[in-house]
This record gives sequence, structure tokens and C-alpha cells, in this order.
Amino acid sequence: MPNKFVNRTFIATFRSAVATPLYRKTTLHKKCLLQRRYEPMKSLAVVSLLVFFVSLNAVACSAPPPGYSMNHKVLIKSTETIVLAKTIKVTDKVVVFEVLESIKGESEKEFFWRRSRLSKSVKHISTDFNRHSEPAFWSSEQLVRRSPISKGGICNIVFTYELGEVYLVFRESWGNAHSNEIIKSNDDKWLTFVKKAVASGL
Repeated sequence: MPNKFVNRTFIATFRSAVATPLYRKTTLHKKCLLQRRYEPMKSLAVVSLLVFFVSLNAVACSAPPPGYSMNHKVLIKSTETIVLAKTIKVTDKVVVFEVLESIKGESEKEFFWRRSRLSKSVKHISTDFNRHSEPAFWSSEQLVRRSPISKGGICNIVFTYELGEVYLVFRESWGNAHSNEIIKSNDDKWLTFVKKAVASGL
């Protein structure tokens, strides 16, 4: 009997020693286990979001308008006619510009603008982004635009106009968000940038 009791006690103690970890578990172990468990789920979620936004952009801009999403340098280089012009007539059907200065290419003295135009009933915001000195206007991370989002979605770039205001017009690239910027002074940063770029042969 004593021997059997000793043997059973030894076996139970041995099993307990094997089952017990060599070190004490802490809350850090639980965090690591949770991280390992959810890492694949995180990766799947990120990939799913990327696919969603790419597909959304592809659907929304399946047929982008001329100049759409071009950065400033590409916009200037790709546009054949850039003019500084004043609105002399603004209706729901058409905007008429009078050219004050041809910066790139040749243009008639007056031209009609039927593209990228909102109804006069839409409130006009006369902003030049503080003579285009605001960093957000030049940022490649975000799109700053004076035109409101229209029914056509983010790909449908439209603008409002005010009679007598002066605009820097990129005539062939009407689909760009910065193709019709308001210019209120000769030292406007956007106007200066465009003139220098054209002069340098861009």
C-alpha cells in the first residue's frame, strides 16, 4: 500500500509539472495572442477597402473629362490655350468671356463657354484662396476646388461665375478642378506660377 500511494503521488506530481508552463503568463501574452488572431482579419479588411475605393473611382470616372485629375504642371503642359479673361455675360445657358491676356496659345477676343457651368440659382462663392497662397491649394494630398459637387459626382467638374470677375481659363482642359480659377490681383500666386511655367517652355 505505501508503495502504491507513493507511485500515484509521483505520477500526479509529474503530470502537474508537465502541464504547468515554465514561466508565468502575463497580460502581455493575452495581447500577443489577440494580435496574432486578428492580424489576418486586419489585412483582409485593408485589402477590401483598397479594392472598394479603386473600383469606386473606376466606376465614377469611367469616362473622365479633359484635364481631369491632372496636377498643375501637367495641366499647364497639356493645355494649348490659357487665357486671363473677364466675364461679360453670364446666363443659365452660356458664359461669355472677354480675353484680357493670352498666356499660352492664340485666342479670339471673345469666346463662349458652355461647358462646366452651373445654373445661376446656385450660390456663387467668390474665392481666390487668398490669392492662391493657401497651402491646401497646392497640396497633392487633397483636392481644393471652388466648384461645388454637382449631381454628376466627383468627375463632373462644374463652376459658378459672376459677371465682371476675372478668371484664368484653361480652355481645352475644362474637366480640371483648377481650370477656371478666380484671379483678383496681378500678384496672384497661381497666375504667376502659370506664367513662369509657360515662359520656361513647360
